[in-house]
Amino acid sequence: MAQETFEKFFEKLEGENKENNFKQTEIGLIPEDWEVVRLGEVFKEVNKKERKIKIEENRIYRLVHTKLYAQGVELKEEKKGKQIKADYMFIVKQGDFIFSKINAKKGAFGIISSNLDGAVVTSEHPILITNERKAFNYFVFYYLSQPKVWDEFEKHSIGFAGKSRIKVPGFLSVKIPLPPLEEQRKIVRVLDKIQQAIELQDRIIEQAKRLKKSLMQKLFTEGLYGEEQKETEIGLIPKSWKVVRLGDDEILKETQYGLSARGKKEGKYPILRMNNLVEGLISIDDLQFVDLDKKTFRKFKLEKGDILFNRTNSFELVGKTSIFCLNGDFVFASYLIRLKLNSEVINPFFLNFYFNWDITKVRLRGLASRGVSQANISATKLKSFLIPLPPLEEQKQIAHILSTVDKKIEVEQKRKQVLKALFKTMLHKLMSGEIRLKEVEI
Repeated sequence: MAQETFEKFFEKLEGENKENNFKQTEIGLIPEDWEVVRLGEVFKEVNKKERKIKIEENRIYRLVHTKLYAQGVELKEEKKGKQIKADYMFIVKQGDFIFSKINAKKGAFGIISSNLDGAVVTSEHPILITNERKAFNYFVFYYLSQPKVWDEFEKHSIGFAGKSRIKVPGFLSVKIPLPPLEEQRKIVRVLDKIQQAIELQDRIIEQAKRLKKSLMQKLFTEGLYGEEQKETEIGLIPKSWKVVRLGDDEILKETQYGLSARGKKEGKYPILRMNNLVEGLISIDDLQFVDLDKKTFRKFKLEKGDILFNRTNSFELVGKTSIFCLNGDFVFASYLIRLKLNSEVINPFFLNFYFNWDITKVRLRGLASRGVSQANISATKLKSFLIPLPPLEEQKQIAHILSTVDKKIEVEQKRKQVLKALFKTMLHKLMSGEIRLKEVEI
């Protein structure tokens, strides 16, 4: 179902649901024909003796765990019995509902899928069976996936802060609304459709990212025209390309360390930090701000085409690079280096893509000096870095090809965000009875 189809469908439903009748209950307003039940009326704990198994040294076991924030259950690892510290574990079966005693308050619960049937868990994950005459297990899962319910799990948890656990009686005492069984199934079908659309977007985005990686490998080693290659200090490159140092006068106009200032939630100028460098581009999520005098602002003001290089952080993150191409008055933080290039010789977008190629990232980390907890690449070391130099027009065309793929990824990511927002909205409206499906054919 396309995004536009979803929206039209839900607009129609909202128009048909203006006359809903509600009643006040201990958990708030719910439709008149819904009931309030404890989870103990929906679930019962399995007989542990029937699921308990002794761990055998040479047998391989599949261990599952619950992911945080209502992301369900997944295979954690496969281990031989001799690698498992526990003497006994418990078998889970398809359709079982399990939760984490310590992390249920963070949405760690889920339903065992067919491919996880026969896996094992520790006693830290109680196993529950759904009363199918009363409830549809996936309806209960979706209802519990709302953060407001996790607060109820927190209230029923026992123990010290940070280590409190919710035991089975506490979990089963939480109250939820329950529509008629057929309406539960319809609600699940609608929410499943949106989830499937989100998963499809994930696959489209991943496919585009794989295409980009493949193109980078081809373009940076064979060039735009697939010409004959030559072996160089930086690996195979097209025969017509040069290898130059980044710091050569014809390439680099200026390097500059960023501004030493503490960012805050409000201020005159947004200051870009390492976390704003995302996959070669600038993200304006989680922006911080600084107040500066005019002279300092002019010194650190970013211009379009500037490249920002993350000079210090963990070894995995040092060397993150993004190109600045936003409108507005931005400055940059002290652990970033600004590179100003001679655009008559090297295209900034080409170099930014080259710096974000996986093979280049490995080479960049080779420049880093490593401390106890952080790695560092100085401007001096960065200037010594060897880069390929194709003819300028070829650089521009390579950058254009890769930019086109980036735009495709951006469009698909925005579609995914719209679908996620739609899911959140519909989850609330369907679970509160604001939108009803009892008379709707799904």
